[in-house]
Amino acid sequence: MQINQLIEDYGRTMPPEAKPAYFRLHRYRFRDLLRALPAAPARILEIGTTPGTFTGILRRAGYEVAGIDLFPEGRAALWQELGVEVMFCNLDEQPIPYADESFDAVVFSEVIEHLAGSPLRPLREMARVLRPGGRIVISTPNQFYFKSRMKMLGDVVLNRPFESFSAFTHSMQLDGPQRYYNHSRLYTMPELRWMLEQAGLKVALEHFGDAWERVGIERRRVFQHPLRVGTKAALWVLTALRPRWRSMLLIVGMKAKA
Repeated sequence: MQINQLIEDYGRTMPPEAKPAYFRLHRYRFRDLLRALPAAPARILEIGTTPGTFTGILRRAGYEVAGIDLFPEGRAALWQELGVEVMFCNLDEQPIPYADESFDAVVFSEVIEHLAGSPLRPLREMARVLRPGGRIVISTPNQFYFKSRMKMLGDVVLNRPFESFSAFTHSMQLDGPQRYYNHSRLYTMPELRWMLEQAGLKVALEHFGDAWERVGIERRRVFQHPLRVGTKAALWVLTALRPRWRSMLLIVGMKAKA
């Protein structure tokens, strides 16, 4: 089955606890991730499994999956239904609870920007649990995303804070593992490349993805929200002409073969 069809089929049949709205926002990211992974049935470690949407897609695609998460108990019934072991692990503080050379690939998607500390030690841990020839697939928002840069420029010109007061107060009241709901920082492609190399991996793929630009410009929405669709379509065209301004970074690091 082709990747696009597999993902859309999953979206039509997914369980409610896997958050259909989340699927709609992230389905283009899921496509890019699947294309970057080795063929099934490889053994995958997914870092940050909640809400379980991509976990379900991986299982539907035929992969053997294990995971680590800050809140594994929140989806315990789903993990059992999928046949996936998900263990608690805080990457900033703990080693990954799996043996050396346990996995063919590690999926580290939309997580690195949430780490409070340097990602170097966690990346070295991921390299440790990879089998020779295995790969780490990272995706994260692009620091140079055109829309974000324009919003920041507008905030500067209009003398507005970069973060609303309600967002600030919400962030300040988060405690313990909940603080990881916040972004710690965003990265550039050269920074990701450097970190993977520092972890002893060879960069095999660098991709500037349009995962967020494509959401909301579906043909059926043109007559419902013409101005919004037109604006988003213009952004999509602009970033297609200038890929380094796209919304998502995807990079793959390979572990040397024995």
